[in-house]
Amino acid sequence: MAELFAIGFFAGLALAIPVGPMAIMLINTTLEKGWRHGVAGASAMATVDFLYALTVFLLGSVIASFFADWGQLLSQLGALILLALGVIMLVQNIDLIRSKATEISEGKSGKTATKTFGLFILATAVNPPTALFFLGIAPSVAQYASSNILINAFTFAIGVFVGSAIWQQVLAFAGNTLRKFAQRKVRIVFGLIGGTLIVVLALALLTRAMA
Repeated sequence: MAELFAIGFFAGLALAIPVGPMAIMLINTTLEKGWRHGVAGASAMATVDFLYALTVFLLGSVIASFFADWGQLLSQLGALILLALGVIMLVQNIDLIRSKATEISEGKSGKTATKTFGLFILATAVNPPTALFFLGIAPSVAQYASSNILINAFTFAIGVFVGSAIWQQVLAFAGNTLRKFAQRKVRIVFGLIGGTLIVVLALALLTRAMA
């Protein structure tokens, strides 16, 4: 049981640590909207990782078959959604450049932390690397799917959640720390850089998915 939790924990870390579009989005969301939104986004990402881990552990062969039939289409859809989010981030920060306000309005977007949680749930769920990562490790964890399969599945998935959540919260903390010192122009620059990176990464994912 402890071994399975450890495998899940390090799998969650391995998934979360590489800098991808979701990590960039999380940092920029925290930088723009504050700690509560960062925590909400980080929790949403870890929750999706938990659900993917649980599903792959219980239904590995079914998931593999599903992705064999629909994986390319889902990858294209996920890349398009990430592309849209990146473009929205760019447009919002370009509008801020044109604005004469001296400070970024905290309530300008009208989004609550709950809405941020929902947005990150959607974006993480359709993020192609997330699904492909768990599909890739499915054969390795399949050997544990014997007796007590539900207990083993939840042990693995909880390990993934903890590992992912720790790193995502670190990113949110980094964004919030930077937010305390960054002036308006700096925050806009980070938003533009983040939006551009998300667009570039989304285009790369879309190109790969259409190949």
